[in-house]
Amino acid sequence: MSNPPAAIHDETFTVEREIRIDAPRQTVWAVLTTPEHIAGWFGQSAAFPDGVHEGAEGSFGWGDEGDFPVRIVTSSPTEEFAFTWGTPGEPIRSDNSTTATFTLREEAGQTILRVVESGFDTLGTAAGRRAAMEDNASGWTEELDELVAYTASLTRPGAPASADLDAGVIRRTVRIEAPRNTVWTALTTPEHLTTWWGHPTEFPDGWQPGSVGQFFWSGGSFPVRIDQLDPPAVFALTWGLQPEDTRTSVRFILADDGAATLVTVVESGFTHQTSVAGRRAEMTENVGGWNQVLDWLLDFVTGSAGEVAR
Repeated sequence: MSNPPAAIHDETFTVEREIRIDAPRQTVWAVLTTPEHIAGWFGQSAAFPDGVHEGAEGSFGWGDEGDFPVRIVTSSPTEEFAFTWGTPGEPIRSDNSTTATFTLREEAGQTILRVVESGFDTLGTAAGRRAAMEDNASGWTEELDELVAYTASLTRPGAPASADLDAGVIRRTVRIEAPRNTVWTALTTPEHLTTWWGHPTEFPDGWQPGSVGQFFWSGGSFPVRIDQLDPPAVFALTWGLQPEDTRTSVRFILADDGAATLVTVVESGFTHQTSVAGRRAEMTENVGGWNQVLDWLLDFVTGSAGEVAR
């Protein structure tokens, strides 16, 4: 299913996009508004200390670009969600922010999601306004495609990993019958990681964002940098640091599913391989790897949940 890209409307200074998602509206609403899920398709992190509700303030994080301040404007479950977001390091003002409004409706068992981003008319010069609209139109095209793919993964937990050859992204979701804190401990504690993944680790500076270390394989090692540790929601790393054109990024996103936990892995960066045949071969190998790895994690947690929890 292909969705049209975002469009710019100069007369209203808005960016708009409408997409069709093969999932119920309740599922799409959760992906759109739950911080753990937001981090799976929109930037690297989403933080709302007081929860997501009208008037709540928080941030969306994009790594080196910084944390963008956010204020929730509307939160009408399964129908409408809107937020105003500004510039990193600055309070939200009318001259540095825009408002994105999402509306959801069901149609034949699918969800039609529409976003309208407004407020570009208050941003600086005419050239600056146009540049901002072009940048955000490109952003909504990319990010909402990510939302579609992420939602598809959630709706079929346990299915084999999928590979998007054009985007250079692999995804897989599994459902583990254990609390999120238990799964997080198994995923991010070196001793547990060694047990279920089979690879000892060495990080001289400890497990913290920015630490560089090694995963050891039989006969060699693999350089790894920890990019994000946001317990118990997001664990991200970059591996294959040298040479630069072989590295990929891996993100584990954990979200509650009743008393169980949904674990989604997203590996991206395969576009460094410009040969289609080479990219396909590399991704096919890693698809097989993630099918094994997440099954190992599931078996480890469900087989020794009490031990992990302790």
